[in-house]
Amino acid sequence: MKTDDLIRALAGDSVIARAPQSRLVWLLPALALGFVGLWSQFGLRTDLGAALLDPVSVMRFVLGFVLGAVALAAGMRLARPGAVVQLWPLAIVALVALGLWLWAFVQAPTGTRQMAIIGKTMVGCLTTIPLLAVLPTVAVLAALRQGAVVRPMLAGAVAGLAGGGLAAVVYALHCTEDSPLFYVTWYGTAILGVAAVSALAARQVLRW
Repeated sequence: MKTDDLIRALAGDSVIARAPQSRLVWLLPALALGFVGLWSQFGLRTDLGAALLDPVSVMRFVLGFVLGAVALAAGMRLARPGAVVQLWPLAIVALVALGLWLWAFVQAPTGTRQMAIIGKTMVGCLTTIPLLAVLPTVAVLAALRQGAVVRPMLAGAVAGLAGGGLAAVVYALHCTEDSPLFYVTWYGTAILGVAAVSALAARQVLRW
């Protein structure tokens, strides 16, 4: 059988199309374990209720969740060869984040911009989000293995975006850095790092 024929056959296989989604059941326990670990080691921010009522602060949760959901949907489509995968929603999330960053940059007094970008917890952010993303990303990659991925590095990158975005939501429950100059910069850097590592790992993990 030629490769193109095999791909068409797999694309028409409804069992393969459903199998990856059925394995996503492990994603929720992975996120729950991350939450428990964050809570036990660092605790939640004491003014979490007020932060959730602040539109600028709450955008961390919105962007992370939307990124995770959009990337997850794209990843599940990548698990089915021949399926049309729309990546433009990911670009929209990135543009919204960039727009929010530019708005915050313009609003901030000139002398405070550098401090707002660097913040006080940059190192913690860049280390904790990737750690929290390990299990969710592994759960998404495990789900993708049940399909027939023909673009493993792209699928791996998308899995990393999903795991990293959802991990950022968990981390935001602890983080007290409310400026978009901080969280767009460093949450975004951490998530992209997860996506890069996941893409490299997927070359082996999703090979078939």
